[in-house]
Amino acid sequence: MTTQTLAVLDATEVTQAIQDLQHSVTLIAGKVTVIRAYVSGASGPATGVNGTVTLLRSPADPPITVSSANTVSLDPATPKDVPTRRADASLSLNFVVPSALTAEGALSVSSIALTDTMTGAAVPFSGSANGPTVWFKQSPPLRVRVLGLRYTMGNPPVTYTPQDIDYTFLISWLKRAYPVADVIEAPHTVIDVTATPPFQCTDTNAQLAAIRALDISAGGDRRTHYLGQAADGGFFMRGCASGVPATPDPTTVASSPCGAATWGWDFDGTYADWYGGHELGHTYGRKHPGFCGESKDDLQNYPFQNGQLANDANSFAGFDVGDPQLNLPMTARPGVSWHDVMTYCDSQWPCSYTYEGIRQRLLAEDSLATGAPAPTPVAPLREAAHELRVTTRSAGGRPDDRFPQLSVTTAPTPMSAADEATRGAGPDAGQLVSVIGTVNLTQRAGDIRFVNPVSAAAQQPAQPAPAGQPDGAGPDGGVPVVLRIRQAGGAPPQDFPVTVKLSSDPEPGQDRTGLVDAVLQVGADPASVELLVGGQVVDTFRPGAPAPALRGARPTTAQDGNIGLALDFGPAPQDGQTFATQVSTDGGRTWQTVGVGLKNPMITIDRSQFPRGTAVQVRVISTNGFTSTTSDIQSFQV
Repeated sequence: MTTQTLAVLDATEVTQAIQDLQHSVTLIAGKVTVIRAYVSGASGPATGVNGTVTLLRSPADPPITVSSANTVSLDPATPKDVPTRRADASLSLNFVVPSALTAEGALSVSSIALTDTMTGAAVPFSGSANGPTVWFKQSPPLRVRVLGLRYTMGNPPVTYTPQDIDYTFLISWLKRAYPVADVIEAPHTVIDVTATPPFQCTDTNAQLAAIRALDISAGGDRRTHYLGQAADGGFFMRGCASGVPATPDPTTVASSPCGAATWGWDFDGTYADWYGGHELGHTYGRKHPGFCGESKDDLQNYPFQNGQLANDANSFAGFDVGDPQLNLPMTARPGVSWHDVMTYCDSQWPCSYTYEGIRQRLLAEDSLATGAPAPTPVAPLREAAHELRVTTRSAGGRPDDRFPQLSVTTAPTPMSAADEATRGAGPDAGQLVSVIGTVNLTQRAGDIRFVNPVSAAAQQPAQPAPAGQPDGAGPDGGVPVVLRIRQAGGAPPQDFPVTVKLSSDPEPGQDRTGLVDAVLQVGADPASVELLVGGQVVDTFRPGAPAPALRGARPTTAQDGNIGLALDFGPAPQDGQTFATQVSTDGGRTWQTVGVGLKNPMITIDRSQFPRGTAVQVRVISTNGFTSTTSDIQSFQV
């Protein structure tokens, strides 16, 4: 006669990333959800069990039965405490909730049943068979554009580019660890870093801010956050965000290193995921708790000791639902041995405090305007466009390596109705211009990095100055920072006090550095932009002559099979003249900036970012900082 195994159902937990047994952490509608049933053996021989849960959305809906994704061993001799089993995903019966049942509203675990895997018989158990009733709440998606930062250094020169794993694992991690059901990804792009390596994250953040301004000017969603990834093969770039905004401000950008280092605890092949999640966390206003060498910005508010996810094993526990497409299994993140992602500690995952803080910021940012509609492609304004053709033929190679005939259509940059209204705000308001600069408040130094005309869509919401400080003053001794526009005709200059976005993640004793990111009306006849730090002019931008329009484009050989285009401006860009490049894969409806502040009339477009056979259109914006001309190159297939 076989002795029947008896079990105890000790607890049931519904989790998505971080949770306690009282289900105090908000469950996000549409997010992958796992029910963990903690079953222990009470008597009888050891055996394996699986199970089913019956789920109800409402009394009027039919019940849905879900089978466990795993089997657990019941052995009366093994530990029965719930904390031990919460710390190991293989020690709980795990049920993946069907996505249709995670829509906004209530969900009840109406019953749980256990089955002996050896005999197929039902396993009686003590404890309530009725699980909890939980509520799913709608939450905005995470909107992000990730740019791979390509650079060349060494002798002989070697080019370093982030790997596909750095990007794919980051996006997967954000879906699993952040309080979102979906990540809306702008097209992934690889760009060349304009600063000379070994550069710093402040350099790349300035470039990202300039790219973002042009994207939003072209009609991009202003709620999108920007993150750059720099491969660590040539050198290690310490990551940082361009600020830690106290109020919703997606203009705050961030840069992160990436690579395969394990850091002693991360063995999935890349650290780009949690490191990028840390820097993006800053852009959502999350500060350092201050337990493992990071600054103590949030020490007074952080609710757990030593940067942990929980103060004891009976409260909060992290849970990674995994990603089958990346062969990442479900994994428990014990609350007392794992640490918050905003620390510098080992074993990082978001705690409930960080998770809820990011959710609240996402809700606040979701109400921001999405941005102006994208301009109609090649819409000439005030004068007829002219067309130039360059015919190119391939001497050989596969048909997909050949370029068709390219045509270039050039026109002054169109002005939207919003721009017309803005220009009409004052008799001498003038063009809107994005000014990106870097400052060192400790040394009272700075540089103007990028100046580009933009549309009214790129205007930024006003941000309050830090409490007790005048506009433009940073926290390092109250150093005022001002952008001054001088006019060519001798009119009085106009000063624009700006608030510096202080870089996150400074090293101990490091100078206080930050980013200036402003959109200004430059007046009727602008002659220069000056950057003043502490009342002293530290840099001046003077425009060159109006930048020449693009006359033609021809394909060239590019490294690694990428797309190379040689641009013909006639004379090459001179001092005070640069150009930016954008790409479109939807016939010019939307555009993504892939280069800014360029002077070398040779561009490389990473072929791998486009699916094979995609029709790609390239836009070139020539500018002297205050005026610009846009040229569109006829689309070609990659």
